[in-house]
Amino acid sequence: MLRWLIGFFFPGLMGRIETESRARQMQCPRCDYETSVWKAGGMRYLGLGTVYRFGRCPGCGKSGMLRVYKRADSAQP
Repeated sequence: MLRWLIGFFFPGLMGRIETESRARQMQCPRCDYETSVWKAGGMRYLGLGTVYRFGRCPGCGKSGMLRVYKRADSAQP
């Protein structure tokens, strides 16, 4: 719902948010499963550094602290 609202009212901003969210990765410490924040249904914009967020891993299904970081091979803005 939030993606739709931002996309409807601010289409230019939504493009930048999507690009940044696709460059950010979420990694499970238990099974090392990794996916982009965007694919997991989240949004991350103008974030700096590595953060840890509580959530459920799509790979192993267990809840825990997921590492969110920017891929080293992503293009710098």
